[in-house]
This record gives sequence, C-alpha cells and structure tokens, in this order.
Amino acid sequence: MGENNGVGDSEFLISILVAVYNMKDTLDRCIQSLINQTLDHIEIIIVDDGSTDGSGEICDRYASEDRRIKLIHQKNQGLSATREVCLKNASGQYISFVDSDDWCELDMCEKLYDEAIGSSADLIFFSAYRHRQDGVAIICNLPLPAGLYQISDLYDCYILPLYGDIQQDQLITTGYIWCCLFKREMIDGIKFYKNVFLHEDEIMILQSFMRANSLFITDRPFYHYNRMSSNSLSKRSTYWNNYWDNIIEVYKAKKEFAEIFFDDEIRFMGRLSTSLQLKFLRSIRNETHYENPAGFWGGLFNVYKLRNKEFLFKNKKYLLKNEFTPAEKILLILIELRLYFVVYFYYALVCGRMRKFHEKTKN
Repeated sequence: MGENNGVGDSEFLISILVAVYNMKDTLDRCIQSLINQTLDHIEIIIVDDGSTDGSGEICDRYASEDRRIKLIHQKNQGLSATREVCLKNASGQYISFVDSDDWCELDMCEKLYDEAIGSSADLIFFSAYRHRQDGVAIICNLPLPAGLYQISDLYDCYILPLYGDIQQDQLITTGYIWCCLFKREMIDGIKFYKNVFLHEDEIMILQSFMRANSLFITDRPFYHYNRMSSNSLSKRSTYWNNYWDNIIEVYKAKKEFAEIFFDDEIRFMGRLSTSLQLKFLRSIRNETHYENPAGFWGGLFNVYKLRNKEFLFKNKKYLLKNEFTPAEKILLILIELRLYFVVYFYYALVCGRMRKFHEKTKN
C-alpha cells in the first residue's frame, strides 16, 4: 500500500474523500474541481481501489503535484471498504465525499464551511446538478426550505422515507452522501458494511443522524452528479450479482437503527417489510437479465438458491397492501406458495428475456 502524506493535519478544515476504481475518463475533471477549490485549507484523500485502466497513474500524477493530496493504492476491496480507508486517513474538521466520476463547483468547500461555522450544524445538506442524457436537473436529499433544522423534527419527513417510499409521502427524499457535509464526529468510527454495494449511502446517512442534533439545508447546487458514466456501480442498469444478499444486509442494518430512532416498530416496519417484498420481486427480475452470466436456466436456479427468504413474510402483519399493484399482489402470493418459477417466467416475458433467450438459441 503506497501513501503520499499531505501537509500538516492541523491545517485542514475539510477532508474530501474520493474512492477511485477504473474512472480514467472522468477522473481528471473530478480532481481538477477539487484542487482548484477556493478554500485552501482542504485535504484530498484519494484511495485507488486496484484500478486497472490507468486511473492509478492519473492519481499519482496529481499527488506528485499537489501536497494536499494524500494518495493510497490498495488491492480491490469494493466501495464501502475503500470509503472506510478514506475516512481513517482523513484529519479535517469536516468530511465531504465525492464520487470519482462527478465534479464540484469551485467554491463548494468555502461556502459549505461558512454555512457550517455560521449555523453550528452537525450536518449540511446541499443540492446537486444531475446530468443525464435527457438533460440537467437539480436534485437534493431533502427538499425543504433553506435553514437550520433539529434532527428530531425530521424523523417523519426524512428518516422514515429512507425505510421505504410510500404513495402518501409529501416529499421526494434521497440518501446521497455526496449531498452532505459531515462534522467529523458525526461519522468518525461508523460501521462500514463491506458486502453492501447498493443503498450504502443511506446506511451512512442514518448512522450520522443517530449522532447529530442539527442539520442545515442550503438550496444552492454545489455538486455535479454524473449519470452519463456507465462505469459507476450505482449509475448503470445491468445484472446485479448477489443483489438479494445486499438487500438483506441493508434490511438488517436499517431494522437495527430503527430501534434507536423509533419507539414503536409499527412506524417503520410497514415501510421496511413492504420495501423488502418489492425488492425480492426485483431480485427475481434481476435474475432474468440477459447479462446474467448464469444464463436463462441458471438464473432460475439462482432464484431457488436465494437465502433468507424467511424474512419476506416474517412481519406480514405490517405490510402496506395499498403499495402493491394488483400484479405484484398476485406474484407475492405465488412466492408465498413457493412457485418461484412462475414469477421468474412472468418477469422473463415482461422484460423480454425470453425473446433474447430464443434469439440466442436460434443463432
């Protein structure tokens, strides 16, 4: 593991953490937006997670030119493990996460630090520009008016929806950590779930909310969220290996956290149980994906091998039945009867997987 130490730790106001894996096409833009920040007293922690496309060499070049960059090379361990290494090597008063295919406004650190000091808030939420093929839109974690909020006042409008969206929710909320500036104490020593590759941001946000007392919201977009890139794990549509195992890990973590946030499990178990059933349907649909290396019949075999199915109907009494479409209700009855193959063939037909299978056999 190689390391290039930056300037004196006591000088850093903000540590920017960047996990890198095979992002050579977007990495220059990302790092340029960080080294040119108008706030000088920052450090940039870059961990190259075993890149094989030349990203590591790009990081080496920048680290040799800017002493604020602390660069670490490691064998591939995954995003959560890489973020943990980033955080362990950070020394700033505040922590910011940046994805290596995204970029930032040049005054992001300066303005956010001013807001943090001025408000004395534990967390700062800000907006982002989302770049997609169909255009640019502004998104945020919590669409409330700018200002200072107590965490205890956000349970219903923010924390609860992270346990599963429902139709009656007034706000569209998200749990992106790159839309947040953390006071260091809010995430220092938190648990990183190494086997979680989806919804890992939400787990980090929830852990920080368990420690925080206040949140400041600014509506200015400081971040550019790049949905154009096909390399980022969270930004591509494809077959997810171990998708259901990931969902179960998230389910267990959120259930554990909920016991701290909520006195009555009815408040969160309805959302959590409903979300789990919908994601099990998605896990079956995932196995029908034409990029599944197991093939069509192998995908069906994988469905029968899925573990922890007992969680599906363990809290059946809490289910929010109005959140399911008529088709989903029928599919879940079939799942309860263990007729998984019927559900699998349904999604194969709906998603066009059967057509691709037949085209492949003809060729």
